[in-house]
Amino acid sequence: MEALTFGNLRPEDDLMHAVGGDPSHNESMFFNFFDTGKKTGGFVRIGNRANEGHAEMTFCVFLEDGSVLMQWGRIPLEDKNAFRAAGLSFTVVEPARKIAVAFRGQAVRIADPLELVNPGQAMRGNPKVDVDLQLDVSGVGPMIGDRDGSSKDSVIFLDGVGHYQQAIRADGWLQVGEERTPLSARGVRDHSWGPRIWHSIARDRSLWVSFGPQMTVIACKTWLTGAEHADQMGCLIENGNVTPLKDIVIRTRFRSGTYYHNHVLLELTDVNGRRLDLTGDVLRYAPLRHRKEGEETVYLGQAMTHFTCGSMQGLGLSEYFDAESRTAGLIEYSRCGEACVE
Repeated sequence: MEALTFGNLRPEDDLMHAVGGDPSHNESMFFNFFDTGKKTGGFVRIGNRANEGHAEMTFCVFLEDGSVLMQWGRIPLEDKNAFRAAGLSFTVVEPARKIAVAFRGQAVRIADPLELVNPGQAMRGNPKVDVDLQLDVSGVGPMIGDRDGSSKDSVIFLDGVGHYQQAIRADGWLQVGEERTPLSARGVRDHSWGPRIWHSIARDRSLWVSFGPQMTVIACKTWLTGAEHADQMGCLIENGNVTPLKDIVIRTRFRSGTYYHNHVLLELTDVNGRRLDLTGDVLRYAPLRHRKEGEETVYLGQAMTHFTCGSMQGLGLSEYFDAESRTAGLIEYSRCGEACVE
């Protein structure tokens, strides 16, 4: 029988958790999924902030024609024991094995995702369309992480926060208006519970790519505000087997005059000393942001990225998170044409 978890997790950690006393307590689930043949995919997320009385939802799916379907919201939390917000829902069918992801509602179809640099204008100035997303999500390998964020030896780790990730397969369809597209996608999901303060992070690089059943790559580096060195975490999932990463080096080039990444080189070394080099070219880029009164704006570049590793190729998500004070330096790299090494 295959292992369902890796680390101190239990399958029931797929379910909802007790709400802690921290005002910023957040329980969230996130799925990224890409159908390489259809050149379609993106991510969906729900975050329940029970102590603040609301839920956050994001729906972002890149389409083959270059457009993006976008919807987000902050809505009153109706049920702290369910992931359900503004037409988006995640339902655990079998813990650690199967989850149903569904969205029925309207999204805005934005012809050029770069318009999201001005989100209000982009959301008001583009047409709304009816969307129906139905995905049967299956784990491909175990849930990988730490149930209370107490062990820095964990492969997937957030200090003081329960957290895990899992390679997935997602089968179903995406219907936009009257046009239905079958999807056979691969990706990664993330589930965390505990305090969440967006503005405690100065920068973050999270890259997820699946090359099919033979390999999924998770590679993340995070710099907390005031920290000199990054926390890094990641692993390779190969035919269900997990190999942690020992070292992650990221070399990034940015679109000229911007902080938008458009080319990535990943140099990965696993705990056995094996070296893997991945090349990523950004196909679609959505410049998102998170604002809070009295805090520095943070920018989240979400990009559908085509990765190659030797003879393997696949689509994945490269997510770049930067506090506003960091972006000027990245723009300078873009103007001189140099790669930023992190």
